[in-house]
Amino acid sequence: MKSRNLSRRTFIGGALAAGALVNVPGAHAKAAKPKKRPATVFFEDEALNFQLLFALGGAGYGAAEVGEVLATFDRIHAKDDTYRATYAEFLRLGRQTRARAGEELAAGRRVSARSSYLRAAMYLDQALFFVLASKTPTRHHEGAVYAEMEAAFAAAAGLFEPRFEPVRIPWQGGTIPGWFLSPGGKGARPTVILNNGSDAQNIDMYVYGGAAAIERGWNVLIIEGPGQGSNLFLRSQAFTPDWERVITPVVDFLRARPGVDRRRISLIGQSFGGLLTARAAVHERRLAALVTDTGVVDAFVDWQQELPPSLLKLLDAGKAAEFDRIWNEIPKGLSEADRFSVAKRSEIYGNGGGYERMANARRFRLSRAEAGAITMPTAITAPELEASFTGQQETLHKWIGASSTLLKFTVAEGAEYHCEPMAPQLRNERVFDWLETNARPLRT
Repeated sequence: MKSRNLSRRTFIGGALAAGALVNVPGAHAKAAKPKKRPATVFFEDEALNFQLLFALGGAGYGAAEVGEVLATFDRIHAKDDTYRATYAEFLRLGRQTRARAGEELAAGRRVSARSSYLRAAMYLDQALFFVLASKTPTRHHEGAVYAEMEAAFAAAAGLFEPRFEPVRIPWQGGTIPGWFLSPGGKGARPTVILNNGSDAQNIDMYVYGGAAAIERGWNVLIIEGPGQGSNLFLRSQAFTPDWERVITPVVDFLRARPGVDRRRISLIGQSFGGLLTARAAVHERRLAALVTDTGVVDAFVDWQQELPPSLLKLLDAGKAAEFDRIWNEIPKGLSEADRFSVAKRSEIYGNGGGYERMANARRFRLSRAEAGAITMPTAITAPELEASFTGQQETLHKWIGASSTLLKFTVAEGAEYHCEPMAPQLRNERVFDWLETNARPLRT
């Protein structure tokens, strides 16, 4: 079983170029893009390899144990490296670790319980990613695993000192759920909003910025917007490209909150969140700084390159019924991995058919004029072997201009690949060092 350039927290349409499209006019008009592999390879399958790297990276902040992760992947190897086995093994590990955390808490061992709850959340996060490859690939099932994962994270959050505070920010008749983290003490502090992408969960954002910000005396707000976390899995909300409608009420919330220096609110976008937060920064000018990890200007590019021209023409022409007829035939000729790829990468764009999803997906772009309107200091991460949005980091840097900085990460540092999965500590050091130097306080 081989995935076609499937990477966590990315959009991938590569599976659509596989055998199911043999009889579709124009299916082979474009050659498949060459794969870019990470320098560190544990699995031949790229998705499994990428998951291993992220799970191992969480160990830097106590959100994983290297031995537990490697032993789990040994069991996955013994089951022929399937996605279904990955789901099952991490679900089992996550539940075992969460149960042990409960026993530790009941015995009064709060530190041990917090550690186990954090790891349980990370392991259940790995299982959640592969639910659509399980025996019951449904949104309801995703919601159930999400709820288990978030319960583990919430239990850990309550054991920190100060404890993490759950918040709900009103948004279009619903809410933007989040977690407010603070190092405690008196006075107004700089605050960073952590905006995940298409797959990252609250436990991931703790690893990628949350823990590091607290160590430096910053407040943190981790949010779940439409298309993310509970809003996706429990409420079936799709992504919206007008992300300023999400970030503006979040900034309003923080500016009204005691203990937040309203002049020093910064925003970090992770993976696909790099596009979302850049879109928001075009309109929301009350941010002291922006970090996009990584920089993205066109999230539809992979779909556009891999969908056959005939299908793209149907999309352009608005022929939904004909588009969906072809789209629905695609899974029949695909491997398990490629079926999963199509389902996973398209679910965030809507609950309807392929036409609805792709029509929404193509809206996620940032124009050169829009990028040029981003005025706050901006850092753009640029890891070596970036395979998800190749070259877009340099494009965004050029379009924004002198107020932007490229933060490069290399294979030699062990920080290669999309979102630097093996090097969250190095990534956080570089990002927060830049923020502390460049996030300029606003006048109001």
